[in-house]
Amino acid sequence: MAAKALSRSIDDEARVPLVEFPPQELVEIIEALTPEKLASLLDATDLKADTQEPKIKKLVDWALDYGFASICVNPVEVDILPPLLKRSPVKECYVIDFPLGKSSIESKRRLAAETVNTSRDLRGEGPGKIELDMVINVGRFKRDPGYTKEEIEAVVDGAHGELVKVIVRSGELTEEELVQVCGMVKEAGADFVKNSTGMDVMGATPEHLWLMRQAVGPDFGVKAAGGISEAMTVLRLIYAAAREPDLQDPLKFRIGTSAPLAILATMDWIRANPQAWVQTRVIPCTICPHGQTSKQRREVREIYIKRCRTCPFRHYREDKDF
Repeated sequence: MAAKALSRSIDDEARVPLVEFPPQELVEIIEALTPEKLASLLDATDLKADTQEPKIKKLVDWALDYGFASICVNPVEVDILPPLLKRSPVKECYVIDFPLGKSSIESKRRLAAETVNTSRDLRGEGPGKIELDMVINVGRFKRDPGYTKEEIEAVVDGAHGELVKVIVRSGELTEEELVQVCGMVKEAGADFVKNSTGMDVMGATPEHLWLMRQAVGPDFGVKAAGGISEAMTVLRLIYAAAREPDLQDPLKFRIGTSAPLAILATMDWIRANPQAWVQTRVIPCTICPHGQTSKQRREVREIYIKRCRTCPFRHYREDKDF
């Protein structure tokens, strides 16, 4: 979708958030999404403060057994992960300036370069085995979008050719800002745009993932993260951002999750009786970003609530700030 058309879509107050999921289209996704293919889209994640080596080794075992795209951890774990994944297709993924994105541009560049160089030395397999998920400084973006482009370019430079995903913290942005920052991520030379750290005011929602895909187009990566722990959520996000079969590729779409085995297990249940699962309707406000405003800043919350007042599903909403 062209930028002007997308802007008109956002400005249209009659536009309904993406809360309807045609059952037959979901069935088609289910039938095409083999366990191996689903696993290949997963970034198995543990970013907790108390993570220790046994948990990282367990993630590696799962990744090697099931074929996950990557193991996503904090940069300090770069002394543990590379030897464990050596001679495997599973990528190492490290978060840069997680979760706030408030370090200086040069700090982000240095951390990216140090992480990449350390990993390459320990793994000994050259480029193409590492991914970096960086967090932008949302406050600076709102004041000076050029700053954001500069900090992304700095991490891309520090990554020395490794794949870079950019976390834009979409729950703190207006829809117009989300579209704008997606364009900047592409311009700055990154490879993916990612909605959330999983510690933001909201996690992955189909509406935001749809906007992100429309903004970056089909030849760019989109990653969903935050609160993704079962397969029906994954299916709705795929419908929003990777509906076409060629987008269901780890170079174009990823799911960040701390519950990869739960996702695979619930997908087995769904595949056993897809028609029954897709006929189950979801309460719109539970998956719509417009309905999750209690922790947002006032200027963003007021814009979202304004949309809620014109939404045909508004009777579901009971928040006191409505």
